[in-house]
Amino acid sequence: MYPDFEPDGGRPPRRPSTGMHLFRNLLLVAIAAVVALLVSGFLRGDPRITSLFPALPGATRESPATNTRPGTAGTAAPGGTKEQDDDAPPPGLEEAGQPLLTPVKPAEENSSYKFLATNADGTPVGYSPCRPVHYVVNAELAPAGSEGLLEDAVAKISAATGLKFINDGTTKEKPSEKREAYQPALYGDRWAPLLLSWTTPETSPALAGKVIGTGGSTAYSFGGGPRSYVSGRLDLDTPQITELLALPGGADYVSAVMQHELGHVVGLDHVDDPVQLMYPEIGAPDGLAAGDLTGLYKLHSAPCRDDL
Repeated sequence: MYPDFEPDGGRPPRRPSTGMHLFRNLLLVAIAAVVALLVSGFLRGDPRITSLFPALPGATRESPATNTRPGTAGTAAPGGTKEQDDDAPPPGLEEAGQPLLTPVKPAEENSSYKFLATNADGTPVGYSPCRPVHYVVNAELAPAGSEGLLEDAVAKISAATGLKFINDGTTKEKPSEKREAYQPALYGDRWAPLLLSWTTPETSPALAGKVIGTGGSTAYSFGGGPRSYVSGRLDLDTPQITELLALPGGADYVSAVMQHELGHVVGLDHVDDPVQLMYPEIGAPDGLAAGDLTGLYKLHSAPCRDDL
């Protein structure tokens, strides 16, 4: 038996009970399990690990870089970032070991291009060339005379970037400024496809005034790793485009608008060269110029992402 006091007057330590031993051991096992989970998660590059401890370095998400300008699209806004929670599908879905397509190399390389964002290693932020880019179309308000224009614009961007686009058909999803990149209830356990919408300024306020279209994408990254786009949207102003299609050569102008906005969606920013289609305002709708094609071709160097 321990005395109540030691000779120096200090109280001796109490003898731990069997229950205290068990509690301490269980606590140590629990701590070890959490540490093992964290280490495993970071080694795998699992973006959802931050759902346990949001303050830890983890995946970040950029909101869509919407581009709105009078005429067609406007100044590209980089969007904000926030810690990713568990609103993400299983990583690496449909990711192949190499790029799916080979882009058409421009006949002439031209420096009149600009990326919306680049990673620390200098590579542009873009979609993974090793997986298909799915898209859906909300065609409820598609104007007469627009048939085939959107598909043709997508095909041109695909050829220039080497991105393989897959049309998943029509959707009733409406455009939203806060559209989520992961919508399992609507699209299943994958990143939401690109949403290409025929809409109005009432539904998409960014189309107010002379703005004919807007486009942008959402980027994810893990820790300090490279960012990649995973989903996005393109909004087209039905009333203004209806008027354009009624004019001689209007379909060519509408096609140019679509290609311009899709350029933003895949990662191109505006340029100062008025010859390029990515110039803030479209003059003669001559299609993708040498600088546009060079920038789109270089987007093919975006990294493959089996971790996203």
